[in-house]
Amino acid sequence: MEKALSTAAVVGAVLVSLLFFEPELAVRVAAQPRAVPRTSWDGKPDLTGVWRGAKLNARAYGLAELERLYQPSAKEKMKSLTEKDDPINRCVVYGYPRRMATSFPIQIVQAVGTMVLFDNRPHIYRYIPTDGRSHTEDLFPSYQGDSVGRWEGDTLVVDVTTLNGRVWLAGAQDHPTPAGIGGWITSDASHLVERWRLLDANTLEYQATVEDPKVLTGPWTTPKIVLKRAPVRKLEPEGHCIPEGIDYQSPSLK
Repeated sequence: MEKALSTAAVVGAVLVSLLFFEPELAVRVAAQPRAVPRTSWDGKPDLTGVWRGAKLNARAYGLAELERLYQPSAKEKMKSLTEKDDPINRCVVYGYPRRMATSFPIQIVQAVGTMVLFDNRPHIYRYIPTDGRSHTEDLFPSYQGDSVGRWEGDTLVVDVTTLNGRVWLAGAQDHPTPAGIGGWITSDASHLVERWRLLDANTLEYQATVEDPKVLTGPWTTPKIVLKRAPVRKLEPEGHCIPEGIDYQSPSLK
């Protein structure tokens, strides 16, 4: 016991000396990666927290490879699409994996047998069961589909089906090459597999594979997207979405 107290005292004295005489080094020591937090009920990595968006450009998001995978018929349709056709301008959800490449934060709450993702734009959530259940049958296709998660070691693998094909994989302005095409469309045959993994207590890694036989010639896998933990415990500020073409200005300001 005395030895343990002595060791703690020495460590404390070293940190204090760093703070006063080597402040920059002290900051670096404090910023060292911390161990992955784990849940009390099953010992799996605990992804709970608020995570900053990655804000990737077209190349970092892997759009050059995605562009090569679109079928000729899909490319013809995409050429006629502009930013005004982007579903998010009608306050439709971004959809995944596009959502993970934006600058907006997400909040994750992990509980027994489930994980819930909260989005501040436009006030939506994803419910991901992790209790071993299979996909729900006879669901109506939706923007975010039906998610089912399972653990492979310390990686949460989420399988997403029953998508409605009304979200884009990127924006019309996201061009990996000067001759890039327009909207990055999907179809109702889209299938998504996500992999979520904590690298340390403050670093979340995300990667997704998209299969869509109606518009793509093969599967597209995103680069590994890294998100950092935010210092707050809630989504701030609250996001608002005004549909394209709606006059939201107060009459008193006109």
